[in-house]
Amino acid sequence: MKKTLIILVLIVNLFISISGYAAVTSVGEINVVDQTDGVVPASTTAPLIVTLLVDRSLAEPGEEIKIIEIVMPSGFLTQSDRFKGISRDQNPLAARAVVSGGNILRVELADVINDLQNSRYEIIFDCQTPNTITLSAAFRVRLRNLEDTPIGEFIRPGQADGKLNNDDFTLQVIANVPPGPVIGFTAEADTTGENDVTLRWQNSADPDVNGYLIYRGKEDSINVKGRSSTTFRDVNVPPGEHTYQITAYKTILLQSERSPIQTVNVSEDTAAPEPPTMLNITTSNDGVEISWKPSVSRDVTRYEVSFGSSGTEPKPLPDGVLQRTAEDEVAGYRFIDERILSVGSFTYAVIAVDEADNISIAAQAKLRIFAKPYPNPFTPLSPDTDFNQVIFPARAIEDASGEFTVLIYDIDGMLVKTLVALPGETELTWDGRDETGEIVESGVYVYQLQVGENFKTGTVIVAK
Repeated sequence: MKKTLIILVLIVNLFISISGYAAVTSVGEINVVDQTDGVVPASTTAPLIVTLLVDRSLAEPGEEIKIIEIVMPSGFLTQSDRFKGISRDQNPLAARAVVSGGNILRVELADVINDLQNSRYEIIFDCQTPNTITLSAAFRVRLRNLEDTPIGEFIRPGQADGKLNNDDFTLQVIANVPPGPVIGFTAEADTTGENDVTLRWQNSADPDVNGYLIYRGKEDSINVKGRSSTTFRDVNVPPGEHTYQITAYKTILLQSERSPIQTVNVSEDTAAPEPPTMLNITTSNDGVEISWKPSVSRDVTRYEVSFGSSGTEPKPLPDGVLQRTAEDEVAGYRFIDERILSVGSFTYAVIAVDEADNISIAAQAKLRIFAKPYPNPFTPLSPDTDFNQVIFPARAIEDASGEFTVLIYDIDGMLVKTLVALPGETELTWDGRDETGEIVESGVYVYQLQVGENFKTGTVIVAK
């Protein structure tokens, strides 16, 4: 039995070697660490990162991963002691690096990969770049098994690290000539109460410049991408004296000289942020949903939701604090008040709070909860949205569940309008228009409100 298995593995390995076929599929890319454009200067040492997405869900015997081989293009050189490590799904793996033929880096894993999981691998190493420039220096990467046999063809290039960068196995080598220094650099502290600093400069005329690095004291640089950039606002700068310098860069490894130092004194933040916008209140089976768009102020750190009833001043809800997030800054913020509110009039308010605990003016919206249609009568031609439509609440029928509809008839019994709620909606609104979109005549109209098998009838008055 053991001999049969060995023969089978050898046959599979031979088949893979001859045909290039592999059930393990992969895509990958190479980048310079902390860069996005896939550019390196000639005659320098660059930190490189190879990222692979390896799909082993259909792996077959003989496709266990023991070695990851990186074939470097002509002129790129590395050594085993320049290997910085390999990780799998951000977890370090034990491995050693062996360089053969001068331009082949072999990463030999201490433990063979033989599971059927899909994983992201990252290999980091320092590499000497060639002394000649080229538009496209192509790297090749492939996997090898326990027998040191290639598992399929070389890995195809593609998005592997989930970042907007060089999604390829090629690098561009540019001349190792730094750009000229940035001119016209100025730094100006805000005078309106914000603890911000506005930085301005003249953009570089060098077509190979990819952006600028701004240095505030000894802190990490701020990367302003794009050669045409001429301004940057440094937000939430700690109060006190600060120094700024700027460089232009072709790559992070190839920068201009730093500009002359600019010194500014930054005051404490005393300016209130702008309030959130487009506050909206809707009800559903889940509760009351409060949604809004973010404040335009860039130093906002959180939002706080308050609630008030019957004309009382809104007070903060215990769970109504939402921290600022990049995702919500794009999509908008959403908070669900899961309490069951009684019939009445309520106010929800949302404030923006900055890093110094300055608060904005509150954005407010009212919520009216009724047990019967309101307002009644209503005036479709009124410009006031509180009176130009009638709201039919599902709670007009107590303890009922199911599809929520409202049928509206004229006094002669003719059907004028049918309203059907979407799943989860607890209110339906009629703007006084019939099925053709025309506003109906003034007068008394009969409604039938139905939730599931339960219904209720009544009248509403349209007053033009």
